[in-house]
Amino acid sequence: MAYVRWIFVGVMLTLFVLLSISNWTLVDFILPDGTPKAVPLPMLLGGAFLAGVIPTWIWHVLLRPMAESRRARPPRVEQISSTGV
Repeated sequence: MAYVRWIFVGVMLTLFVLLSISNWTLVDFILPDGTPKAVPLPMLLGGAFLAGVIPTWIWHVLLRPMAESRRARPPRVEQISSTGV
């Protein structure tokens, strides 16, 4: 199964490189200070992707210990009263 995953990753990487090369056009991008800058389209899209993925990944890394500590606790057992109520 690991071979299939690596083949899939290789195919996706190849497609990404081919699409990046075919769409390598300059796009006008206005920086926050108002100056325009010509940026290649794949770099702009890659930056936008990383701007979304990196905070989500950091959030996941920070919450993982909390989730593991919840999993490590024994389950709560409700006590049944002797009166049956």
